[in-house]
Amino acid sequence: LVDMFATTLTTHTARARVQAPTRARTHSHADARVVRASSTPSRAVHAADSTTRRRALASTASLALALVMTPANAHAKDGKNGVYFIEPRGDNPVVGQEFVAKFGVKGYELAPASAGLQEGTGHHHLIIDGPAFVEKGQEIPFDDTHLHFGKAQKEGTVKLSPGEHTLTLQFADAKHRSFGKKFAKRITVVVE
Repeated sequence: LVDMFATTLTTHTARARVQAPTRARTHSHADARVVRASSTPSRAVHAADSTTRRRALASTASLALALVMTPANAHAKDGKNGVYFIEPRGDNPVVGQEFVAKFGVKGYELAPASAGLQEGTGHHHLIIDGPAFVEKGQEIPFDDTHLHFGKAQKEGTVKLSPGEHTLTLQFADAKHRSFGKKFAKRITVVVE
């Protein structure tokens, strides 16, 4: 960013020096504007240089602010964005009727729902015996089979009846809108 500012400032200053002798100076006198050509090239160059520097500084500051304020899409270094189970894991793991499920996310950051919408952030939802994923943009319901981890939790206690159950881990934004299939992981557990 600093290099970009220096380059911009140097470019604008060089242009001002080339154009300076042909620039006109403007002075205000009450309501009338008087425009006259500069009689001294060095004054014109100095005035153009300082004006150009101010414009370049303002433009660069605006650009820097825009870059800082504009959220970028988050992406995992290996290009594999998504969610995953830390526990339970494996094919058809056997769990007790009450167990701790732990989960993670790649490419995006965990953020509490209370933080509001922020690009590249979200929180986990655990869907019990439901679909393999929630369509992108669809809001995840609030009920007994859709557990919300809106405080950006990385784990939660799950209570299930004995038998086989599916667990779908679904990542969604602060408004509980799904990020779709790419941010869903489904496993089957056997509860004893």
